[in-house]
Amino acid sequence: MRNRKDILIDLIRFSGNLQELQTELSQFSWDVEGFSLIVSKLEFTNILKKCIEDKISFEELENWANIIECRDDLDFEDVEIQEIIFELASPEINGEISKERLRKILNDL
Repeated sequence: MRNRKDILIDLIRFSGNLQELQTELSQFSWDVEGFSLIVSKLEFTNILKKCIEDKISFEELENWANIIECRDDLDFEDVEIQEIIFELASPEINGEISKERLRKILNDL
């Protein structure tokens, strides 16, 4: 069995199948004290670029954002990334995900 940190790194980088990563993470407790990985601006922009380049779909991006949004064992390099993750996780509230929108997010970062 892989450890939490390795699974989270794969999740942050979208390396592998999201459902499998989520299943692996479900083996660990939700409560985590003194441990968190940082979602960096670089890693985040790389995910957005993957979507713009059609390497992942809008639905996969939304699912990824949903998975990482509420994790206690993940933190974000800055609040802006956290806010964008929320927006991407809830397009029905915050507006449809499109390549144009992702490009604007990248330009604004």
